Amino acid sequence: MKKQSFLKGSAILLGMVIITKILGLMYKIPLTNLLGGTGMGYFSAAFSVFTPIFAVVVSGIPSTMARLTAENYALERYSNLRKTRRVAYLVFGLISTAAALAMILSADFLSVGVIGEASAKYALLCVAPSIIFCTLMSVERGYFEGLQNMTPTAASEIVETLFKLILGLGFAYSVSYRLSERFETNGELFGIAYASASEASAAALPYITAAAILGSSLASGIACIYIFISSRIHGDGVNKAMLNSDKVTDSANATAKRLLGLCIPIAFISVITTLTNMIDMLTINPCIQKAITKAPECYLPLLSDGIKLSMLPNFIYGSYTGLAVTVFGLVPTLTAMFGKSILPSLTESWAKNNKKEMSENLNKMMMMTSVISIPSGIGIAILSKPILQFLFSGRETEIAVSAEPLAILGIAVIFLGISTPCFAILQTLGKPRKAVIIMLTGGIIKLVLNIVLISIPQIGINGAAIATLAANVHICIFSTAAVYRMTGSKCRYGELYIKPFYAALMCGITAAVSRSLLSNVRFFQSQHRICLLLSIGFGSIMYFFCLYLLCETPKNIVKYIFSKKISQNS
Repeated sequence: MKKQSFLKGSAILLGMVIITKILGLMYKIPLTNLLGGTGMGYFSAAFSVFTPIFAVVVSGIPSTMARLTAENYALERYSNLRKTRRVAYLVFGLISTAAALAMILSADFLSVGVIGEASAKYALLCVAPSIIFCTLMSVERGYFEGLQNMTPTAASEIVETLFKLILGLGFAYSVSYRLSERFETNGELFGIAYASASEASAAALPYITAAAILGSSLASGIACIYIFISSRIHGDGVNKAMLNSDKVTDSANATAKRLLGLCIPIAFISVITTLTNMIDMLTINPCIQKAITKAPECYLPLLSDGIKLSMLPNFIYGSYTGLAVTVFGLVPTLTAMFGKSILPSLTESWAKNNKKEMSENLNKMMMMTSVISIPSGIGIAILSKPILQFLFSGRETEIAVSAEPLAILGIAVIFLGISTPCFAILQTLGKPRKAVIIMLTGGIIKLVLNIVLISIPQIGINGAAIATLAANVHICIFSTAAVYRMTGSKCRYGELYIKPFYAALMCGITAAVSRSLLSNVRFFQSQHRICLLLSIGFGSIMYFFCLYLLCETPKNIVKYIFSKKISQNS
């Protein structure tokens, strides 16, 4: 099997992320429009509880498998490579099954005691099985990533997202239609009579949310089946001769201990990473309630027939997480792929003590993350409201809640996008403790600022975004410094950050000016989506023009790609 280079692996994963994010938005946007702020409150709360459990069980598996697979392959321990895969299925399969059963059995407690919404139980029950599917998928994905083959990961991610779109939306709209039809027929739902359609819709939201999540879980199951069948058909490139050359393998107990020894610290880091969502879930609602009690007049514009004062905290939380946080999470997901793709080659160069190769790959990764994160963050900050109107047209109240927080989160995108792949490197270099300390202190900053700022009526939900920004600035500074210090590489601040920032600033100004000028044209006044896309297009042209003039690394990458193509064709 032919290995993929860092750039090729990154391109495959980047293409996958772009496709899955487009499909994800096609899923999330109609779902948000269907559920509204209140329904997205149930949705986000369920995933805020699910995510730490998922992080403990699943998150460390891909990088652990990739590291051990790359190591065994480099040392030509092919039989041990296969054995590690088999032991991983057994160990992580048992752990994931136990976690899924524990979540199902404790759904009542979690919904009432943690989320504070008894109706969230149905969503928790529906999401639990996906832990098993995602665990088995992660073993297979990590195995092929360690072989520097990113295609199985990319293909299975696309399959999972595609079926999430089909089944998640299909189930949600089907349940919504049937419950609406039942109310129109006899004026009640589940044996309870409701005075108006808005009250009945509110009562139906937990069940519609659960249906959407059930579709997502089934999508994970389908993707799991797909990656198993695909890997058996295409193989892993390890033949009988290679297996016969490796007669000695580690014991199952030793392999299991090593798997868990590498996985647990990464899982702990991932749990701390999910603290942001947990902190928001636990603090936003009570702090918003305090702010409403102090100055209810600040929140009166948000009230309507379907939204009462008592429902506002959950509505604001759902609007913030369903709209602003959804857009905020797009860019870090892209940059995380660079950390994933660099892991096998970094493991190999680290094992061989090849510092030159390690430094070259590190600088390529940091350049690619910065040229994506910086303009994206500035663009989101400048165009936050038009972006939300483009994606969630028709949800004006939710947009009113989310526009200002998203503008603040746009700046946070820059720091989170740059720092995200750094944690993959810290884990690869065997220094998870540093990552834990950095993330934990960032979580403390987030918690304190959330409690202090959100309770102030004039700040409100903006306080959650400010807290996220402050935490991500801290995390970015310390994680990038740790990576450069540990690898002995020199950070070229001008090339990696200052020049891309200037180019991104020109991009943001161009986009803002373009949108302002276009919005004065009669045609674009009624076509705000086209206006936004053209503005982003003009800004992107300015960005790449400035970047090409200022930075050498993008030129070198382009020259490298074209020289490879020419050599292959000749």
